[in-house]
Parts: sequence; C-alpha cells; structure tokens
Amino acid sequence: MANQTRNTLEERAQRAILQYAFFRPESALILAGTLIVTALSLLVRDPTGALARAFAEIPWFVWPLGGLVAEAAVVYSSLTDREAHKRIVAAMLEDEFEPEKLQSKDLQEQVRDAFKYRGLITAALRERRESVLKDHLAETAVQLDEWLEEVYGLAQRLDRYRRERSLHRQNWERGQQRMAELRQLLQRENNPALRQDIEYNIKSLQRQLDTIQELENAMERARLRLENTLTAMSTIYTQTMLVGAKDIDSGRARRLRDDIAEEVNELADVLVSMDEVYSNEPQALSNNL
Repeated sequence: MANQTRNTLEERAQRAILQYAFFRPESALILAGTLIVTALSLLVRDPTGALARAFAEIPWFVWPLGGLVAEAAVVYSSLTDREAHKRIVAAMLEDEFEPEKLQSKDLQEQVRDAFKYRGLITAALRERRESVLKDHLAETAVQLDEWLEEVYGLAQRLDRYRRERSLHRQNWERGQQRMAELRQLLQRENNPALRQDIEYNIKSLQRQLDTIQELENAMERARLRLENTLTAMSTIYTQTMLVGAKDIDSGRARRLRDDIAEEVNELADVLVSMDEVYSNEPQALSNNL
C-alpha cells in the first residue's frame, strides 16, 4: 500500500513538474518571440537601415532553432530546480487535499494541522544553509508529502463512516432484533429442514453483525491513529530543528527519515485494514432483517 501510494504520488508530481516546465511564462514568451521574428524574417524583403539589413541577412530558420534551444534551456532548468519541485508538489497537494471537502469539522481541523506541520518542516528545511544537510533533509520533505496523502486518505474514510454512522447503527439494532426472533423461531420449530434454514440465516446474520462491529472498531483505531499521527508530526518538526550537519555522520538524519517512513507505512496499513472492512460491509443485511 505504501509503495503504491508513493508511486502514484511520484507519477502525479512528475506530470505536474513536466507541465510546469513546458508551460512556464518564459516558454510562452519564447514561443511568441520566435514566431514574430521568424515571420518578420520571411516577410521583410526590402529592408532599410543597417540594422534591418543585418536582420534580413540572417536565414529565417535560425530563429526557430534559437527558440528551440532557448525552450530546451528553460525546460532543463525547470526539471533540475529542486526548490521549484517542492513548490509544485506542495501546490498539487493543496489542490487535491481540500479540508473543506470533509463534512466533519474536527477532521477538517486535523487535516489543516497536518498541512501546517508540513509547511513548518518545509520552511525549516529551506532555511538550512549546509548543502549536504539540505540534500539529506530534502528526502525527508518527499516523505512528508507521502505522509500527508495518507493522513488525508484516513480523514476521508473517517468522514465517510461518520456520514453513514446512523445507517450502521440502525442496521445493528435491526440485526439484533432479527437475531432474537430467529432464535425464538428455532426453539419452536421441529421440522429439520426448516431448522436448517433458520440456523443458516442465524449464521449469516451473525457474520454481518460481526462485520458492523469490526467496522466500528476499525474506525475507532483510525481516529486514534490520526491523533497519534499529528503528535508524531509535531515531534518530527522538533527533531528537524535539532538536526545539525554533524548529525549526518552519526545517522541522526537517517533515523529521522526512518521514523517518518515507519509512520507512513503504519498509516498505510491502517488504510488497508479500513478498506478491507468496508469491502466486507454487509451489503445484503436487509435480506436477513
């Protein structure tokens, strides 16, 4: 799950970076300038003035080639600008992960807190002057983006569950009532075939009730995990401020990245568990009620 999420995030980030590289304002200016000077080179037949004659003596195809070289330079600079990459990914995440899409106010606030910690950590990394340390901690910033994506996914699932909580509770109460009716019916029934059908319905209904309980437990674990994640982000921010250049050799910077990787993986495992429970959600509960 974590590797799949990481690959998805990287793919979207790469597309965003490529779009930025080819559609920068500088690229538009280069294209417009190349078209204008190429058109003038083809249209001007009888130039007057030394400058105009010098311009006309340049072969027209030089201008498209020059524009192509200039655009290649802009693209290359865009693809190798690590600070620009950070800004692009941050903007991409903010566009995708909108807290306002969540109905629960407390979940909105928790997602905003996660963005806040990411911004604080990113700002702290940007202020580092030690180039070696900055390179090491840049990897930490990438992990934070993966972490943020997991946090938002967790908040989305919790928000969905809260919207459906009344339905789950209603199904649970109806299921309990129907279970009592079936057990009473089983005690009164003497026909072996009918007793077998009743026992089958009881087992099926019990599995569905167990699934509702598992869903409730999974959501409670997810709620606690989200709280723990925000605490961990605060701790990571403090550790980021304390890491110095001398800590690279001691492995402190690597341990910081390992701590974040562990948090990301654990959060991904929680998401997998939640999705598994939801996939087993009693779709046909009403058939036994």
